[in-house]
Amino acid sequence: MKTITTIFLSLSAACTLAQPVPDSPANEHELQIGLAGVSSQSIYLNGKTQTRVFPAIDYQYKRFYFQAGDIGFNMVDNKNWEVNFGVGVNLVGDTERGDSRLLNDLPDLSLPVSAFISAQYITKIGLFKVKHGAEINNKHNGSYSNISYSAPIFKGNWLIMPQITYEHQSQEVVNYFVGVNAADASATIPAYQTGSVNNFQLSVLGLRQINDKWSFIGNIQNEYFGDEISDSPIIDGDQRLSVFAGFLYKFF
Repeated sequence: MKTITTIFLSLSAACTLAQPVPDSPANEHELQIGLAGVSSQSIYLNGKTQTRVFPAIDYQYKRFYFQAGDIGFNMVDNKNWEVNFGVGVNLVGDTERGDSRLLNDLPDLSLPVSAFISAQYITKIGLFKVKHGAEINNKHNGSYSNISYSAPIFKGNWLIMPQITYEHQSQEVVNYFVGVNAADASATIPAYQTGSVNNFQLSVLGLRQINDKWSFIGNIQNEYFGDEISDSPIIDGDQRLSVFAGFLYKFF
């Protein structure tokens, strides 16, 4: 599993046609702890921008890791390829429906836990990644798949990575978050059920290795939702802007 620092170095090496920097020896721990915050617009009807501050933890022991809400196991990690599987949650999901008073009578949402498998390939032109996940804690029993491409740009101590992502969400995922069951419908919020959806994301990730211990990570992301989401009576918009920033301190 490549930590933030190792990804930075590996991409740098790949883009200069040098040998990638290997991960730490298998018998070593790697731990980074910091503080992060995310602010995300709400697409829900009368919803407000959601802002959260939370501890950021990046930990690796041999082939096991905890990073960005994922607990995983690294099956393959060689010169360019990495394959992982594990479980994780989407920590920036809008489970509060933007704190919209108009939607208070709808059932509460929670963060679904998904089992996933992912693969990424580092080349001299960028990072390609595919991921598939399926929900396992009986919230909606849906699944998702995505594919992304990131193009690294190096400037001093900065790594800037524009990224484009295509994601397919099953109808169970869509209806859990934007659907309205007949039992919950009202005169102002009609029942709504739909099929699967295809979404796109454009983002720019910034990584800066401040020194041997401190690093900064930031991300600006805009999501573009398909009609199956934007047509829902509880949705007011077809895109969402999110901003993330955090600092990490490397203990060992």
